[in-house]
Order: sequence, then C-alpha cells, then structure tokens
Amino acid sequence: MNLAVGVRTDVGQVREGNEDSYFVQSPVFVVADGMGGHLAGDVASATAVEVIRKEIGDVNASDPETLATVLKDANAEIHQKALDDESVRGMGTTCTLMIVDDSTAQLAHVGDSRAYLMRAGALKQITEDHTLVGRMVSEGKLDPDEAQHHPQRSIITRALGVDSEVEVDLISLELQDGDRLLLCSDGLSSMIETAEIQDALAADADPQEVADALVERANAAGGDDNITVVVVFAGVERQGDAPGVTRTADLGPRASTDPAADTGYHRAVEVAPRRRSWPRRLVGALLLVGLLAGAAYGATRYALANSWFVGVNDDGRVAIYRGIPDEIAGLNLKEEHDTSDVRIDSLPDFKRDEVEEGIPVDSLSEAEETLDDLTRLAEDPEFRSEADLPKGDAQVQL
Repeated sequence: MNLAVGVRTDVGQVREGNEDSYFVQSPVFVVADGMGGHLAGDVASATAVEVIRKEIGDVNASDPETLATVLKDANAEIHQKALDDESVRGMGTTCTLMIVDDSTAQLAHVGDSRAYLMRAGALKQITEDHTLVGRMVSEGKLDPDEAQHHPQRSIITRALGVDSEVEVDLISLELQDGDRLLLCSDGLSSMIETAEIQDALAADADPQEVADALVERANAAGGDDNITVVVVFAGVERQGDAPGVTRTADLGPRASTDPAADTGYHRAVEVAPRRRSWPRRLVGALLLVGLLAGAAYGATRYALANSWFVGVNDDGRVAIYRGIPDEIAGLNLKEEHDTSDVRIDSLPDFKRDEVEEGIPVDSLSEAEETLDDLTRLAEDPEFRSEADLPKGDAQVQL
C-alpha cells in the first residue's frame, strides 16, 4: 500500500527544550516523549529511537511480538543508562511504534503518546493511554470528557526505562485506501480537542500541511508541552519513498517543517534545564522583591495568598503548600497548608522528581485532587520504591 507522510516537531510555547524524539523511514514510524526533567527526558526518548533504528531490521511485521521485543530492548537500554548515571536516574519515555506491511499496520505502544485512525471521516484513538486518569476511565471511575481536562492527566503509569521490565500493548489494524493515521505526543492531544484533530485530518491538504496545521493549533491553544506529530495517508499515489528522519531535542523556537531537510540519525543535544512556568500574576511581585526591598513584605503576602503547589516537606511527606517553592532574596514564599501520609520515596522516580521540584496548581481544590492522584499512584502495585524492595533486590532502581 502506498503511503504519504508528514512530520513536524516543535518545542511549544513554554518548554525551553524539546524532549520528544521521532523516527520516520517508511514503512516505520515512531514517536517518543521523554520525561524525567533536565536532560533525562531527552536521553530517554533519544535512546528509544536509537534502539528501534538499530533493531528495526529484525522486526517481522507478520509477528507482532518482534515489535514488542524491540521496545523491551529499548526499555532495558534506558533503564541501564539510568542505573549507570545518577544524573538521569528516574528517566523514562513513552513510545508508539508503527510498521506498515502491505495493508496491515502493526503497532507497539507504551505510555500516553497516541495513535489515531481516521476512516470515512470518523476519528478513533487506537492506543490506550497508560496514565492514572486513563485507568480511572477504563475502570468507570471517570468520564472520558472529564479526563480530557483532568489536572493530573499526565501522570504516567507505564513508560520505557522506569522499571527493568515493561508490558507492551500490541495492536493490529487492517488498513483501507483513504485511511489517515496520526502518531503524536501528548503535547498535541492535551492541548486541543479531539474534534479539532479530526477537523485537521479531514482537511483537503497533503500530510505535511496537516502536520503543520496540527502543531500550529496546539501552539495557538497555549503550547504547554513539546509537540510531535507524524501524519500518514494510506492508499495514495506514490510520490517517492519518505526519507529517513529522526529528530531529538530541537532547540529552536520552531522546528523545520521540511522532513527531507533532517535526514539521518541525530543524538540528543544539550539543552538548558527545564524550568517550570509559574502563574504570570507572580512575575511582577517577584521582580519587585528583587528590585525593591521595601515591597518584599507585600509581594510575599500576595504570593502566599494567591498561589498553590504540591511539594515535599522536611519529613519527606507530600504536602500542599500555599505560595511558591522558591526563595527570593532569602525570603520564604511558602507555607505548609496540609500534610499527607504519602512519603516521597513511595512514588516512582519520575514523579518523585516532579514533586520535589513542586507541582504548581491554580487552586486549593486542584491541589487536593493532585494529592489524591499521587496517593493512588503511591499505592499502585506497578510501582514499588527501592525502600520497599527485599534487600536482595536493592540493585533494581524504579
């Protein structure tokens, strides 16, 4: 079956670096979204793509288990790198891999990057989100419409590299002429509604124009995360084979929209450590604290009264704070509002780092929801902290 492909990655409007990676060499398509903070997310996603690129020749499209083997090998490689290098400890990545053989698409999937199929004008998500919210939806505890905007929809329950072993979802799909497929990181799906994705895919445009349009829509909606999209049209007139394309850690404000300009494999490059964006209402207050000592008291009062975050206290317990986690000019801009029974070392490493940095929220109620989600994550049997392991297993880092 002939395929036409469009691809684009973008740092978004908030992040300082791009932790997404992708690989496109028809009929193989991959999207990986790294996590772990600082450079770790870049390393994890780039490692996954590198392993897939090296092992893709061993994949047999008629045997989907060979796809699972490739992702499990990527998982082992990322996990070992994290054990060997403390600076990237706890890193992980989502990964959605698709290979098209004649009229069959085989997919291997871990995490919350997504694959969609549009057929006869109807759009369907064909992968499952491995997130806490996704599990709540599957268990009937949360409505899908509520999940779309849930403040903790990005809490991952399965990713490559987090544990020494990983379960891989395998999906087989018979394609028809006219089908349109989309692989994307959650920087797209978390920013725009499903109806907007469907509208863009249905447009009378080539796949590269569709990829560009999707990224622009996500940026227009706020661009809170890195955005990567791979658009595949099935059953089109052959326009030449798609070039081999890999991109990791794009540093520019916009990625190139020309996939042919980015051929070959590129390792992740160093980027500045990612900083969290705190509410704009604090910017003026913090500037005044630094510039005008006389305004420090009022700025501190304002920060404490209008901002919330979830962090960890001196006893190692997850707590709700009023204010912000940073100290400005020696001033403490936080006060502990409520303390939970959740210990920071009961959380998986990738989420532990985020809590230690401080998770900003817009209200006390959202902070309480975040704390509830973290409590469920801590109790999830899929994640066991090193402290919970038998002494003989202490070498395994989760």
